[in-house]
Formats: sequence, C-alpha cells, structure tokens
Amino acid sequence: MTPLERLGLEVVAFTLLGSRWQAAMLLALIEANGRVLSYRSLASAKAWRENKEDSEASRNGTRIRVCFLRRSLEDLGFWNVIETAPRPSVLDKSPGYSLPEPGRSAIMARLIEEAGS
Repeated sequence: MTPLERLGLEVVAFTLLGSRWQAAMLLALIEANGRVLSYRSLASAKAWRENKEDSEASRNGTRIRVCFLRRSLEDLGFWNVIETAPRPSVLDKSPGYSLPEPGRSAIMARLIEEAGS
C-alpha cells in the first residue's frame, strides 16, 4: 500500500473509530498481513508518540488500548478479529497481537467502502 493509500485508510479508520491511536494501531495490524506484532510494535505505530520508554506502565497502556480497539471493532460488527499470541518467552511480559484473515480482509473492505462514500 502506498503512503497516500495508507493515509486515506487511516483517516477513514479515525472517522469510524474516533481515535487516532486506535486508527494507527489498526493500520499497523492490517499492514502486518496477519503476522504477530509485539506491544512495542503497536506502541510505536503512533508517529506522535513522544514517550519511547519500555516500562510496565507503557506495556499496560498498550494492552488497554488494544482492549479498547477490540471493543470499537466489535461495535462495528467485527467480533474477535484481533488475536492475542502467546508470550514468546517467560521474560517477555507481554503477548503479541495479530489481525488474521478473514477479519483483516473484512475490515479493509469496510474501510475502502467508507472511503468511497
């Protein structure tokens, strides 16, 4: 996807979800093509993020934001589309997240449909 297409989809996602960080996280998950993204990857999906620290508070904030994103997607009719991956190791305190098919395609179709209207 080109930067212009990504920007357009992020604007539509923002319009539907009502939140910049939810739109940015959703686009990061879409661009991952079903791969698991760590909480660090999702936290850095926001270009405006100023606090780059890797703390428990930062991890908890990302977990909470994923929870809100899931809830917002459910409000749009997309149930259980974001999956939580198991922790890669005992030392890694946070799981990863993915947006596998068919949920990814369904959300993309909705974003494209909304962009056309």
